[in-house]
Amino acid sequence: MIERPPAVIDTHAHLDDARYNGRVEPVLARMRAVGVERVVSIGIDLSTSREAAALAEEYPAVVSAAVGLMPHDASEYDADYAEALEELTRRPGVVAWGEIGLDYHHQRSPAEVQRRVFLDQLRRARLLGLPVVVHSREAHDDTLDVLEEAAGFPLLRQPPLGVLHCFSGAERHARRAIELGYLVSIGGVVTFKNARDFQALVGRLPLEHLVVETDAPYLAPHPRRGKRNEPALVTLTLAKLAELHGVDYGEAARITTGNARRLFRLPDPANDPGDFCYQLGSNLYLNATNRCNNDCGFCVRRRKLGLAGHRLWLGREPESSELLECVDEAGGPERFREVVFCGYGEPLLRLEVVLKTASELKRRGARLRIDTNGTAQLELGLDASELIARLRPVIDHLNVSLNAADAESYVRLCRPSRGAAAFEAVKELVRAAIDSGLPVTCTAVEQPGLEAEAIRRLAEDLGASFRLRAFND
Repeated sequence: MIERPPAVIDTHAHLDDARYNGRVEPVLARMRAVGVERVVSIGIDLSTSREAAALAEEYPAVVSAAVGLMPHDASEYDADYAEALEELTRRPGVVAWGEIGLDYHHQRSPAEVQRRVFLDQLRRARLLGLPVVVHSREAHDDTLDVLEEAAGFPLLRQPPLGVLHCFSGAERHARRAIELGYLVSIGGVVTFKNARDFQALVGRLPLEHLVVETDAPYLAPHPRRGKRNEPALVTLTLAKLAELHGVDYGEAARITTGNARRLFRLPDPANDPGDFCYQLGSNLYLNATNRCNNDCGFCVRRRKLGLAGHRLWLGREPESSELLECVDEAGGPERFREVVFCGYGEPLLRLEVVLKTASELKRRGARLRIDTNGTAQLELGLDASELIARLRPVIDHLNVSLNAADAESYVRLCRPSRGAAAFEAVKELVRAAIDSGLPVTCTAVEQPGLEAEAIRRLAEDLGASFRLRAFND
């Protein structure tokens, strides 16, 4: 069975960077597709802090922000600058002050100025009850001395007080930071082949005090080293962290994500799960899952967080009662031409929820359709005729994503978890549905090089009608 990926949080990225060309939503969609539920976009000065805060407002379900001034430009810091940053902290979605700290590698501002500005930003963050994101390069001892000096500042006293971003110090530095109430953030460097000493160090640090980050677009993990980094790739760093600690990926995700939520005081996404249903035209669509056993390169979920303003990446999967409640809140099934099981995943992977919901809606007179990739039976351990026999009493129409006229093209376009067997499964499901008297429309998404007429002929040979769908960009 295709499982929901463990929830992960990328605690540090720079989504305002020019390397993203202002196209952030596809980056966020790719991140959600691999289980990264949230990213914290970090400001390094007033301008980028404003951009980070704006992104958190635009994408509140998946982006949070930190605002602050990096040590490089500490000489620009004065009371007006500090007040402007404080004003930004009042914006929704701002969860931390940072990145701030000391950098003796570049020394763009004198060390004594860096320390003074670092300390003042720490003081202001504490008064606002915000954790800090700390930058430290070739200044680990001095950074920890300043953090210790700030220990008596009001008001934030409950750890975690902050995080040492992209940690690169010695083990003694990490353990001292932990004693002071800070978390340690591990970036893509831990995956590098020449980082064996650092890997050994990270393996000795307690997972309960670690989080993961990308620092995107910088420091992409192996095997993407040297390329543009993005939040989805934090999963590679987490996988290495799990390996170094001798735990499975899910356990490492559970611990580090819990740490990140505590650090940034983030709500549990289960309490704000996204849209279980959404209306498009005269139809109501039910979004039962984000799990999918295909990874189609043309799928809208690879580029967008939702459709028509609806949030379709879910914080958790709904129960049947919640789907029914959503239908009622939308005005009841009688308002819609069709109620369609179709969201950001393969609905039949949740067969029992679909059947229970459909049975009640059918009792209330709804016309029901399922949009499916036609391969869920492989994951459910059913053959096609068994699946159709369960669906036939409650479903009026089946839309099946065919998308190719042969197995080789199907595997290339749809990247199914079961390989070429998936293409045969799609055809078997269509035949079984037609044999049962259930109407079927086979569909394909219009794209360059698609052999639409060959797909149409196959659909008609199987006994189904055919519809060419527009590519949704």
